[in-house]
Amino acid sequence: MSTAERTDEERMALLCDGDKSALEELVRLYQQDIFRFSLHYLKDAERSLEITQETFIRVYVARNRFDRTRSFKPWLLCIARNLCLNDLKRQKTVPMVSLEDYGGAQTEFQRNDLHGETRSPDEGLIDDERRQMLTQALDGLDDTAREIVTLRFFERLSAREIAEVVNMTEGAVRTRLHRILRSLRDKYEGIKDTI
Repeated sequence: MSTAERTDEERMALLCDGDKSALEELVRLYQQDIFRFSLHYLKDAERSLEITQETFIRVYVARNRFDRTRSFKPWLLCIARNLCLNDLKRQKTVPMVSLEDYGGAQTEFQRNDLHGETRSPDEGLIDDERRQMLTQALDGLDDTAREIVTLRFFERLSAREIAEVVNMTEGAVRTRLHRILRSLRDKYEGIKDTI
């Protein structure tokens, strides 16, 4: 089996069996995600880079405690989240980066590449206006709501996986997400047709 065909859970099993190249694969696959995720909390690139490195150190140290019957990504994000929250406690503040800054970790090339084609200037302006509206809407949410939305739509986690990361029940996550989306839809229903 090639390294590209392995699941994350298989990589962790290999790491537990002493294969350090499995950790290199996991770092390569997830370092950007963990950096962006940390930046969401810390709003500081240097500290986020340190947290990213510390996250993978913790993965290695705790490798034998990984439950092989569970998904790797929520476990990894939970480690990163705990490190971020501990760092924020030490700083005595809880700043949350705006989603515009969070999305700014994506390069313009990556944004265009996601569309699969080059956008016209008009399409670019419309996309920018929509992104600004989305950023304003989400920045108006409390920290927990913004975290749930970020995990669901930016990190693409399921409700079960989000529950593992934020230490809530899956039902509570689903309920909270439904209420957040309904609130945003009600608040911005009339605006969507203008853009």
